[in-house]
Amino acid sequence: MTPGGFAKTTILFRTRRAGWRFCGILIGFFLFFDSLGQCPQPGMIRLRYDSLMTLDNSQQALGFPALVRICDRCQLNRDSTYAKIWHRLGTLAYLKKDYPTAIDYTRRAIRLNSRKRTDVSPSFLTKSYFNLGNIYLDWQDFRTARLVFQQFVTMGSRYPERYELVGLAYWHLANLFFKESDYQKGIRQAELGVSFAERIGNAELMAANLTEKANCLKEIGDNEQALQIVNQIILLFGPSPEPSVKLANAYSSQASVLGRLHRFGEALEAYEKAYSVHVQIQNPTGQSEVTSNIGFLYDNYLKDYDKALLYYRKALKTIGNDQYGRVRILSNIGEVYWRKKHYPTALNYFQTALDTLHFDDRQKPAELTRTIRLTPYKEYLLTVIQNKADTWLDYAKSRPRNHRAFFQEALKRYQIADQMIDIMRFEQAGQQSKLYWRQKTHSMYERAIETAYRLNNNQMAFHFFEKSRAVLLSDKLNELGARQELPPQQAQQEQDFRQRINTMQNALSALKPGSRSSDSTRTVLLTEQEKLDAFLKKLEQENPTYYRYKFDNTVPSLARLQNWLNDRKSTLVSYFVGDSALYSLAVGPSGTRLLRQSVQDYQKVVGEFLPLCATDQQNRQFGRFVTLSNQVYNQLLKPLNLNTERIIVSPDYHFIPFETLSKSANQPDFLIKHHAFSYGYSATVLLKEAERSTSESSEFLGMAPVHFNQTLQQATLVGSGQVLAKIGDRFSHPTVLTDQAATRRAFRTMAPHYRVVQLFTHAEADSIGREPLLYFADSTLRLSELSDDGPYQTQLIVLSACKTSLGVNQQGEGIFSLARGFATLGIPSVLTTLWSVEDQATYKLTERFYYHLSEGLPKDQALRQAKLDWLESASRADQLPYRWAGLVLVGNADPLPASQTAWWWLGGGFVVILAIGMARRFRQRTRKPKAVY
Repeated sequence: MTPGGFAKTTILFRTRRAGWRFCGILIGFFLFFDSLGQCPQPGMIRLRYDSLMTLDNSQQALGFPALVRICDRCQLNRDSTYAKIWHRLGTLAYLKKDYPTAIDYTRRAIRLNSRKRTDVSPSFLTKSYFNLGNIYLDWQDFRTARLVFQQFVTMGSRYPERYELVGLAYWHLANLFFKESDYQKGIRQAELGVSFAERIGNAELMAANLTEKANCLKEIGDNEQALQIVNQIILLFGPSPEPSVKLANAYSSQASVLGRLHRFGEALEAYEKAYSVHVQIQNPTGQSEVTSNIGFLYDNYLKDYDKALLYYRKALKTIGNDQYGRVRILSNIGEVYWRKKHYPTALNYFQTALDTLHFDDRQKPAELTRTIRLTPYKEYLLTVIQNKADTWLDYAKSRPRNHRAFFQEALKRYQIADQMIDIMRFEQAGQQSKLYWRQKTHSMYERAIETAYRLNNNQMAFHFFEKSRAVLLSDKLNELGARQELPPQQAQQEQDFRQRINTMQNALSALKPGSRSSDSTRTVLLTEQEKLDAFLKKLEQENPTYYRYKFDNTVPSLARLQNWLNDRKSTLVSYFVGDSALYSLAVGPSGTRLLRQSVQDYQKVVGEFLPLCATDQQNRQFGRFVTLSNQVYNQLLKPLNLNTERIIVSPDYHFIPFETLSKSANQPDFLIKHHAFSYGYSATVLLKEAERSTSESSEFLGMAPVHFNQTLQQATLVGSGQVLAKIGDRFSHPTVLTDQAATRRAFRTMAPHYRVVQLFTHAEADSIGREPLLYFADSTLRLSELSDDGPYQTQLIVLSACKTSLGVNQQGEGIFSLARGFATLGIPSVLTTLWSVEDQATYKLTERFYYHLSEGLPKDQALRQAKLDWLESASRADQLPYRWAGLVLVGNADPLPASQTAWWWLGGGFVVILAIGMARRFRQRTRKPKAVY
């Protein structure tokens, strides 16, 4: 039979009426051609592909392999049709749940369509990537699924015919990032999914992505916005919605948010609606999930543990093959028994959950790291490990004689949980997600510190202290170090990405929310952030040194820290403010001490003391102020029996000016007379700051706007220019910018290249969420804008402005202030202010600080001496602490290298002496010789 005749036969039998007969004839033709070894024309292969696609899956499973054999034998295996055949074979294997074969066939299709030929189909290539992502997703290889979907959305967004698949892929990505607990990234993916759903007018796809966004918002505590979105989603389904998984998920999400808002009756009603939908669509896994969520409501909010157990057990019976759903339910049951103090039963359930995950928590640390990295749903695993640790700890405490072995079991699990938190942090891209986890894990670190305290294990206590604070700042410093390992071109690419993102963020903030221009700008911004994340991931994969610097999470040993402190004759005191206790850890050159005290007493005293520090109310309540300062001293320092003059304080939650604490309750005996204080975010950060190399840069940049643009509405800083000029005279070749020369642009352009930067200006900050601002003559600089600036060579920046240490207190990370913002740029020492300081006092203290610094004193001792100078000559009113104690040193307290201060006086003197000597010698040579008789 001729090829043409075959084509006519194909067309003739392409009717529904003769469908089954046609199937047999078509497959018979394939087998006939195959057996005779005849080769059809390429166009015939395309017709045969189209014909097979009209058949059911079982008939396709017979026809497509025969078609592949013909293509291979006839060498018709290079074009897009051949790729489509393998794509379809991959789909058929996927439908049979033969995932390895499905992956193999789909990857063949991708390789074929990835060739640079005119007869391949880039649009169909993206469809193969989408299918591949789905295969990995169903196979529960979530990490690979995420990577494939990320490849797909990059390519698929170029083709309008793929917009629906792009919206679906973003929905999957949002859910995958939710499972990885990277909620900020999940929100970003969901928002991108919504934008594509809107382009094609697909309400159901929009609802699916909005549901994921609401789930992420709920997890980071933004319940009100999450509820608004969920209510919007339900409206999208219409007044008489068709039952679907997406509708059931929307009801479940609504119920979960209502529960968090303590609207329990409404939450239970929403769960019943979700359950009803799952029953209608015959989805037992969904029914089990809703039942488990109802149990969670009774367990965590209503405290009806018996009823919670009934729902959990019912859910466990119907969970089916959902491994991670089973783990979640087992862990929840274990928690109930832990709360009921049935510790052995609780431990059994937690162990069963771990066995379900095939996770052995007795492995060695290196093996654990590999296992943890490969485990999806890390939040579930972390919850089980943390619950098991908490149970061992409470089990040990409940025994008549505390069992040391039980405490050791708890400590092992807290170490694993800490290891997991590191891995999860490094896998997350968004700062908000990381901050969420810092807050969520704070209680875990409190329990870990308690365990170390009860075991008298100060080394592990120090480790958990360090891992509970300023970890994100440490990560930023790691990034700075890693960036230095990049070739200039890649470093510039990263810088360009960040600047574009910042520009778009500024543009977005100026647009009306909900407007078309705002939505389009937001979409572009989200896409650019995705490109930056992909670029950074590529750097991590291709540059091992970059990776090693960026993800260095080691905590310095106590021995190393003690050597560092011994060189400086200093003591480091760290505090941890927990829910049930206050822990104080003193590390000195020759020993450590860990104390546990009542946190309620501490919070009460500090809550009254701190407001008195910052205002002239001290004058009217001075006796009360001295009494309170003595009480804080008795809690925080006296029990530690410190014997060094220099003390470094690593605070938690409250930033207390220790110089104002009084040894006496009856008369002021402030610690400024006894100690030089500096403050550090953590020992880890302090030691990283000490390791920074000092590259070539100019010495001193001073800026004093004095007069400000009228639109800024800031008072003139009379006298600041003159003080700045005096300070500049202590340096060789200083750059001093005053009045209209002290602009925002000048600061951002010049500051990174100077070792010492001095600012006399205004600043704005508070603790309720407004972003801190720094004022210049022409405009302002926001805290978030600092991250755009290039690497700073600055060793010391002095922020002589009000409230530069104020900002939002992020639990576990500290206060996000202007001072911390400059620390993230790698500036090791920041002189900053705790409250609104007075101009004349600030001028005098700053000038005296530089005087003592130029004499070679360490920065903390130079600042202390400046304050003592002030007290020696001040009036009685000016001796009140709120006048002089607001200026504090945060970071490295080492002296400035001699070359940065008055070295040029010595050098200049040496040059003068050398010149005089040479002149004398020259005169001696040119003088007429005396006659010799």
